[in-house]
Amino acid sequence: MTFPNYKENEEYGESIFNGIKMSARERNVKERLALLKKSGIIPMAEMLEIGSHEGLFLREAQKAGFEILGIEPNLYAANYAIKNGLPTIVGSFKEAFEKIKDKKFDIVALFHTLEHMPGYLENLKKIKTIINPGGYLIIEVPNSESYRSKKYGNDWMYVYEEHLHNFSPDFLKKILLNLNFKVKKNYFRDFDIKYLSVKALLDRLLPFKFHMANINRSKIKQKVSCSSGDVLKTKITMHFLLSPVKFFLIFCVKILHRGDFIMVVAKWAD
Repeated sequence: MTFPNYKENEEYGESIFNGIKMSARERNVKERLALLKKSGIIPMAEMLEIGSHEGLFLREAQKAGFEILGIEPNLYAANYAIKNGLPTIVGSFKEAFEKIKDKKFDIVALFHTLEHMPGYLENLKKIKTIINPGGYLIIEVPNSESYRSKKYGNDWMYVYEEHLHNFSPDFLKKILLNLNFKVKKNYFRDFDIKYLSVKALLDRLLPFKFHMANINRSKIKQKVSCSSGDVLKTKITMHFLLSPVKFFLIFCVKILHRGDFIMVVAKWAD
């Protein structure tokens, strides 16, 4: 998707009013923030998020004590963040850079933004000029060397037109080292992993391919009617039966680094 289309695309704004999607995104940004704190990043620092969308991560970072600023090209998402009191520059990084090039930040974060940037290397060099020495650069992108990426190849769900570049942990490390950043931590993760289905978790662990197409439920009609109470009891029973299984599968996905994404925490080398 070209930048002008993204800038005025209403679909990105409409997701703001999708309660289920927003709840998942809220859980995801809280997990990201927890990982940053785990990496030793201290609140009260000045943080810039490039591609801040509706500002969910900015809001959580602000609550934690960070000084925040966002850059977001999508008009609908950026205006939503601004209306909610989150300082956001509307525009691309190239447009926003002229407004912030004399500022310095302790942390600059790009969550699923770098793969959309046509001149990503040029932009990273510019980003370095607005980071304080000893500051952090946080990048999260689809991992082109992930288990499912290798398993599905061009059919991997994160291969599509909007993603202009592919990044692996080694490739990112090389780029960052050339910019004098040292990778402190790589996190292999997924969005909202605790809410992934058993099937989705198994897809990250087993060698054969899964077909995630929806089941045609019209062909699976139950002849025995159930009361709402029976349905609730069944759901509760299934939850307790599957919880230990899911917990184990989530543990395996994490310990084996089978997540689709890589979040890199890099520090400007001393």
